Formats: sequence, C-alpha cells, structure tokens
Amino acid sequence: MSRFVPGVVRQSHGLQRFMLLLGFGLVFLFVFVAIFAPWLAPYDFNADRANGVVFGTQQGPSADHWFGTTVGGTDVLSRVIYGARTAVEVIVLAVVLSGVVGVPLGLVSGYLGGWLDRVLVLVMDALYAFPSLLLAIVVSIVLSGGNSSAIGGILAAAISITVVFVPQYYRVIRNATLSVKAEPYVDAAKVVGVRTPRILRKHVFSNVSSSLPVIGTLNASEAILTLAGLGFLGFGIEPSAAAEWGYDLNKALPDASSGIWWTGVFPGLAIVLIVLGATLVGESLNDILNPLLRTRGADTTEADQAEIEQEFAALDSATDDRSLGRPPAADRERSEGTDADAGTDAGEKRVAALSLTDLAVSFRTDAGQVRAVKGISFDVAPGEVVAVVGESGSGKSVSSRAVLGLLPSTAEVTGSARLGDRDLLGLSNRSLQPIRGDRVSMVFQEPATALNPVYTVGWQIIEGLQAHRKISKKAARARAVELLEMVGMPDPEERVGYYPHQLSGGQKQRVVIAMAIACDPDVIIADEPTTALDVTVQASILELLLSLRERLGTAIVLITHNMGVVADMADRVVVMYRGTIVEQAPSRELFASPRHPYTRALLDAVPHLGRSDGPGLVDDKTDVVLKVDDLVVEFAGHFGQPPFRAVDHVSFEIRKGEVLGLVGESGSGKSTVGRTTVGLQQPTSGTIHVSGQQVSGLSDRQLRSMRSRFGFVFQDPASSLNPRMSIGQCIAEPLHVQTELTSSQIDAKVAELLENVELGGSYAERFPHELSGGQRQRVSLARALSLDPDLLIADEPTSALDVSVQARVLELFRELQQRLQFACLFISHDLAVVDTLANRVAVMQHGELVEIGARDQVLSHPREAYTQRLIAAVPVPDPIEQARRRAERAPIG
Repeated sequence: MSRFVPGVVRQSHGLQRFMLLLGFGLVFLFVFVAIFAPWLAPYDFNADRANGVVFGTQQGPSADHWFGTTVGGTDVLSRVIYGARTAVEVIVLAVVLSGVVGVPLGLVSGYLGGWLDRVLVLVMDALYAFPSLLLAIVVSIVLSGGNSSAIGGILAAAISITVVFVPQYYRVIRNATLSVKAEPYVDAAKVVGVRTPRILRKHVFSNVSSSLPVIGTLNASEAILTLAGLGFLGFGIEPSAAAEWGYDLNKALPDASSGIWWTGVFPGLAIVLIVLGATLVGESLNDILNPLLRTRGADTTEADQAEIEQEFAALDSATDDRSLGRPPAADRERSEGTDADAGTDAGEKRVAALSLTDLAVSFRTDAGQVRAVKGISFDVAPGEVVAVVGESGSGKSVSSRAVLGLLPSTAEVTGSARLGDRDLLGLSNRSLQPIRGDRVSMVFQEPATALNPVYTVGWQIIEGLQAHRKISKKAARARAVELLEMVGMPDPEERVGYYPHQLSGGQKQRVVIAMAIACDPDVIIADEPTTALDVTVQASILELLLSLRERLGTAIVLITHNMGVVADMADRVVVMYRGTIVEQAPSRELFASPRHPYTRALLDAVPHLGRSDGPGLVDDKTDVVLKVDDLVVEFAGHFGQPPFRAVDHVSFEIRKGEVLGLVGESGSGKSTVGRTTVGLQQPTSGTIHVSGQQVSGLSDRQLRSMRSRFGFVFQDPASSLNPRMSIGQCIAEPLHVQTELTSSQIDAKVAELLENVELGGSYAERFPHELSGGQRQRVSLARALSLDPDLLIADEPTSALDVSVQARVLELFRELQQRLQFACLFISHDLAVVDTLANRVAVMQHGELVEIGARDQVLSHPREAYTQRLIAAVPVPDPIEQARRRAERAPIG
C-alpha cells in the first residue's frame, strides 16, 4: 500500500506530515472547484436573476443563496467558485511562465558568466528593486489598461505577475548554477567532451531543479495576493469578463460598516485558505526536500562497512579459538578492554582523567532506530595519549561528541562518561557549559569549518577565555598572543588579528588547538586533527600535541584512522568496529601482535614507504604519451596585486605503461598541472602534447575530438559522479559523446567495464548514493577508462577512502594499469601510496619541479632537502621505528 503514497509524504512525519497533507488538501479542493466551476456554481458569476426572478441586492445567506448576494445582486457563492477558477488559471500561468523565462536565464547566466551575466544581473536587480505590487500594476496598465476579454485579462494578469517572479527564479537558479558548475562531476563531463547544452541539461539543471517545487508553491501564494491586490485597486481583469476575489473585496468594503459581512467574508476566506494551502505545501516541501533538515537511516559509509564486514567475516570464521573466538581470560581482557590497568606496571593504581563505561548511542531516523555505539568502555589517564581507531562508521567521533553533549536532539545516549568523579552524560547544556573548553576541550577534524569566518582568530580565542575566566579584554588578548606563540604560529602579534581565510590549513589547525588549550583542560579530544594536512604540517601538529602533553599533563583522546599517527603518538590504542571495541592494548603490543582480524586487516592495509618490490622503470624506447614542456600557469591576482604563478616552468614526460607519481604539499601546483594537461585550465605559456599531438592552447571545441585520449579520476568519488544519474548513465556518457556505438553496444560495454572494476552489471541501475566510497571510486575508474585512453590523470584518487578500502582500490588500479598499459600521472601527497604504484616520482614545491627520478631513488635516496623533509615527516605504522626517528630528528617547525 505504501507504494501508492507519494514519496514526499512518506518522508514526512508528525506535525510536518499534518501540515503537508492539510496544504495538499486545501490546494486540491480549490483546483477541483476551479475545474468543475460550471457544474458546482448554482448560477453564472454575473447572473443577478434566475427564471426572470431578480435575486435582490445584499441579501443574507439563505437556502437559495448560501453565501448571500452582493451589492450588485449577484450570488456570492457563484462568484467565489468562479473566482477560484480565475485564481487557479492566473497562478498556474504565472508560475509556469516565470519558470520558463527565469530558469533558462539563470542557467545560462550562471554557467557562462562574462558580460551576459553582468547585464542580466543588472536587469534582474533593477526589477527586483521595484515593490512587487507596483511593478505588477505598471505592467498591467501597459498590457491592457485594466480592460480586456476573459482570456486577454487572465493572460495580462499572469504576465504582470510573471514579471515580478522572473527575478526570483533567476536569482535562485543562477546562484545554484554557480555552485553546481564547480562540482567535479561537471569537470568530469568536460573532460570527455560533453557539449555545453548537454552539461546544462543533464548535469546542471538536474541538480538545481530540486528547489523549483518549493519556489513554485511559495510563489503561488504570493501570486494570489498580487492578483487580489490588482483586482482590489481596479487594475485587474474586467469585472464583466471573469470573477475576481480582489474586485469583490473592493465592492464589499462599504458593506462592512453596515453590518453586511457576507459579501466580504467569503471572498476573503477563500483568499486566506488558498494562500494557506500553497504556503503549507511550500514550507513542508522545503523542510522535507532539504537534506540538512532530514534524519536519515544511514549515511554512505554503510555500504563501506558492509564491504568490510563481508571481508572480515571470512577472517573471523577462519580464526581459531585460541586467538579469536574464545581467548583465555588475560587475552579477553586485552581485546575487550575490561582491564582497567592495561598498559600500566603491575600494582600501579590507575587514575582516569576521563572514563567511559557502557557508552551507547542510538539515533532516531526516518528509517527507524540506528545504533551507532554499542556499549563501549575505556579510560584515559592524565598525561596519556589514547588513540581510538577504526574506519568510517565505526562510532569514533560519535562517542567523543557524546561526552561533551554535542550530538543532535535525535540522539539517545546511555551509559557513563565520568570526568573525575562527575558523570557528564545527562547534564544540561547549562551544566556542561563551564566544563566545555575549560576541563574538556575538542580539536575538530576540519579547522576551516570549526572557525567562524566573520571574526578574527584572536576574537574567537578571547571569547573562549572570557567565557571561563574573569579577565579583561587586554589581558585576554595578551593571552591569545601567548597561546598562538605556544602553538608555533609565526608572528602571533600580527596574526591574532587575521581572519581564518587569511591562514593556511596548518595555521588554522594551530588556532583550533590554541582555543582547545586556552584554559589548560584536563582532557583534549582530538578528532582527526591531521587528516586534511600535508605530511610536514601534520608532523608539526603532532609535535605540538605531544609537547602540550609534556608541559600541561593533559590527557589526549586521539581519534584517527591513520595508523602511522597512532604509532607516533599513542600510549594505548582502542580499536572500534561497527560501534563496538574489538581490541584494546598498549600501542607497541598492538602493533607487534594484533589479535582481532579487523585490527590485523587494518594494519595489513596500511601502505608502507620504502618498498623493495615496487614498480621499476619502463623501457626508455617506449612511446612518449604525455610531454609537458616548460609549462607555466598563472592566475590573476586581486586588485592591484601581481598574478599568482601556480606552475613555474615545469617539464616532464610519461611513457606508455608508465606511472609518474607527482607529489608535494598543498599549493605546490600538482592539481593545476593535472587540470591543465586535460584542458580544464589553460596554460599561460609552454606546451602539452598527448600522443604526439599538441593539446595546450586549444579551445573546448578543438579539444572535443581529442578528449577520448585521456581520462581523469577525481579526488572525491562522491562528488565526481552526478547524483541524478545512474551508475550506468555515468559510465555510458563518454561513449555517447565520443563514439558511434548503438544503445545495445553501449550497454554491453558498460557491463564489461563494471566487471573489469570488480562490480557486477547489476550496479548499472544503482545511483551513486547507494554505493560505498570504494565502489564509487571504482565507478570513476571505469568511466575514466571507458574510451580506452592513452593517458589517465588520477588526482588524489584514494585520499577520501579508509585504508582497507584504499588498499583494494589501489590493487585494482595496479592490475588495470598493468593490463591496459595506459600512461598515468598519479597526483598524491601520500608518499606511501605513490611508492606502491609509481615507476618514477616527481616532487613539486611552490610551483616548481624540484626533483624527478626513479621511484626507489627519489623515495629512498632523495637528493633535494625538500624531498628529504617530506619523507622524514611521513609517520610509519611502527611505534619502535617512530620512537627511533623522533629521537634522531629535531622537531619540524
């Protein structure tokens, strides 16, 4: 039965569903009345007599005239019913015309930009500046002067309202288009040569059109009021041509003072009800269709976890009773985390700064109750670093946020989280406020979103200080400078007045840490504090956290999936899998002898730098596929500033069957080189040849026929596939654009490509959100290889994946590259991943190519100091080796 219920109704619940159904009911009622008006109305809207008998003027409601009669002697009920027809006709025409005009203008303006965009913005802003009713009156006078036939009058009224609405549609669609056109799936379409009309239709409009039902319904209510206003002021439809509620209200105005209420109440009530219905539908749709306001049953990591669970189930069943199934008591304490004294000397009493006992978290969602954390227990002592590891969806971040009461209202938390002798769970926000930031603080994963963009970093540090300490603004500023200096911020006196956008990623993370330590907390919860950072910046942040531990005696809960970081920092490790703790042990012990299959698989999947069995050099007689010669790429600077040089005289070659790893820190120019290679960015100077043919400097039209020679795999698999297209459509698009294959041949090719990337043909009917991150990246790889390209550009293709998923994708990538022998430019900041795949390695710094050579030479015996610094900063998943390296090197500043 549920299949007959519209999707928007199924997605609603409670009061929201009631409002939606009420709105739909009112709208349906008026549409029904409008369609069947001649059969529902007892008389014609202008009739003042029946069978020669005059109705009489201003007669009260009766059996003959349920709503009474007007001052002109017409039946009020009939005029209300025919007025509904007029209103619905004008509303539908106005909303459709507004969309037909405003949507294409917004699409073209936002996507093409340039002078056309500037002119259209100026015109639309000028129209938008007029009061809507005044603008409608002016247009109505120009079109008809207030006198016309029924059809002409309805059309004139609809056009008058359309002129008011077009700027609204234009602005909404233009702004959405500006956002969508920067998405990787639009770039992916450009790479394969998709023409602009198809990009606008398939990739842009399909992803911005979701807001149209909301705009249309909300504009419908405004259209009713505008139409009523025109009629009330005498600029509406000729009264003899059609019934109009606004006109009736105008004529009923003198009746109100004489106690004749029915002539105005019923037309007014009709306006109120239809506006209410349209508004309720619009507001409800806005809430239901907005993904930020919905509670979903699971996110995309569910599919990842299903993959991992299936793989480890086999390991679990194959493990003997001694090591896994039923270990002896001592081993069970180690793996389940029940030994409170784990990792300490015998007889030493452990004092916990933070202790979690049977912590469980579940969420109420549209799909029912979801258990995210299932009764975990562990503690952290003063001055101790406890790493909580596991892949996406394991419950790491949820458990940490539960401690500080940072979960949404849909969360239900049970168990205990004790800070000293006080249980934090169940405390109100008011009770938690003096604890947050003072005794327990948090370093969030993404510093760019953790900092308020409209306030200086100094202001944000001072705000936290003044929330917990009685301190003057001058003293707080001095303390903010001191904190910035403590976290290694260069020139803290000046940068205390900087806004977040003026700082690099590493500097923003230092600010977040400064905020976290401002009040000398007992516990710092660091949630993936180095995930988005380059290895050198990461090393600096790790050094900083450890120095804080030494100086302040702070307990640190480190949440991460980077096992190298764990080996470098952690005293103890807690391994989580699908909401439970599967293993808990001192760091060195866990790395030396992991007991649970999940832990072993997690460690086995981590790529190691310094492989002895990595790829060797290809034959130098092999054909050159990509030749980059003296490439320079510059971007225009801000007003009065010189242009920024992102790529500075870079030259290299890649041969058939060869993988060149391009490495360097963020901002070094790696991705710009890759984008320029496939024509997504035009070079300032220099040349690029693919298979002997120059591709640099060519227009999109000139490049279109050559785009079958190269493919592109983007960094984020979630955003590189159009969410409105099925997997089969995503893979088939390059074949439709670049080949003459029939539909059946394309379907067969898609099925073959899916098999090649170890996904079955059944995946063709699925949509990107139904796949895991690893599966989506395989689909991206299949799409990139669909045209059998000579060259593949892979821009950080595994950085968004968990380590075990990453390992499977890398294995597949290596197998396909060896079989198909395409040349590949593999862009990454993960040197261990590059060591796994690349024949040669090129290192970039500040837009320049500082070193290039064979993989083992560059990564094992680097010549340049910058390359040596990069390699030295890479943490390895070996606590003993990390301790040795830390002892040998000075901290990186």
